Amino acid sequence: MKNIAFGTNLKALREKHGYTRAKLAQMIDYSEKAIEKWEYNHSLPTMETALLLADFFGVTLDALIYNQKTEIKYLLAIDGGGSKTEFLLTDTNKNKLSGITLGPSNPGDIGIENTKKLLEQGIQHVCSGIKHRESSVFAGLAGGISGNSKQLINEFLAGFNFGAFSNGSDTENVLEIALEGGDGVAVIMGTGIIAFAQTGGERYRIGGWGFHTDKKGSGYNIATEALYSAMKYIDGRDGSRILKELLEKKLNKPLIESIYDIHINGRGYMASFAPLVFEAYKMGDKYAVDIIDTNVKDVAEMIIAGLKYIPHNNGKVVICGGLCRRKDIIEPVFKKYLPAEVKVTFSDEPIINGALMLADKLRKECHR
Repeated sequence: MKNIAFGTNLKALREKHGYTRAKLAQMIDYSEKAIEKWEYNHSLPTMETALLLADFFGVTLDALIYNQKTEIKYLLAIDGGGSKTEFLLTDTNKNKLSGITLGPSNPGDIGIENTKKLLEQGIQHVCSGIKHRESSVFAGLAGGISGNSKQLINEFLAGFNFGAFSNGSDTENVLEIALEGGDGVAVIMGTGIIAFAQTGGERYRIGGWGFHTDKKGSGYNIATEALYSAMKYIDGRDGSRILKELLEKKLNKPLIESIYDIHINGRGYMASFAPLVFEAYKMGDKYAVDIIDTNVKDVAEMIIAGLKYIPHNNGKVVICGGLCRRKDIIEPVFKKYLPAEVKVTFSDEPIINGALMLADKLRKECHR
């Protein structure tokens, strides 16, 4: 015999979606007092109202009325950035079962509806053949907390009827990997740039305000400066011939003929040219050397600003993101601009593992 748990389920769904009793009452045209009575099991709604609530929250009537506690057998991690989005499904021992990498998912770049479509595609692919209610999910997405994106994505995920789920920024994934809950500064050098100082459970943001304001330190910034230098060379000004040639080799046509495509294909596409700057750096191109130097210098300033929040400036400093692959070049530049006592480490652990750790925390909370 099934146990009725309407009040508990209703409260859990309301809080999961971030609604107060007053807000939910307004949205379904009932009194706040009625919802309070339902949640405390002092009364039950009519069947018509129960169906309305089930439809409102995107769950079955059974899931709303009865005790649905199910053993969670799977962890689903989602890490979305400006260039790609990774999906990883594992068992509770973190053994990989399925995975897929799709395109960018930042709703600020591609729009919230396209973000939802991409998430649905990835989820349906990796979760094929398993029961969603047996999964614990964390989705950390670039741009995932800007404006009302967090609420909209949360409502979207609720429709899958996962056993447990939460969503936030891709920063959550990075901090879980880099600092493991401790004090320090974590920097993401990927398509975009952002740093966080964390101390005593408090978090402070440095940079990461969007490509209109962040002018240094990201793959996008580095690639933009490379394109600018190459175009200056074409114009007959003081620019880089080497960067022009590398860009044209990658594009397989003259740079001037590629400008339109570069402009319309977004920040992730632009950032894909950043590795060419490191290639030119290795070739001794003075323009590439200057681009790397000024960008890393700006990130060093972010780190110094972040360490001011850490008592005695003794927190760890961890660099994450795609640009970590060029540690051989950027590490010496960091040493040039950071105080000798500041030790920078580079995390090569996949950031998706941070989302996996957060999905596992949600699972454990469900079993308390």
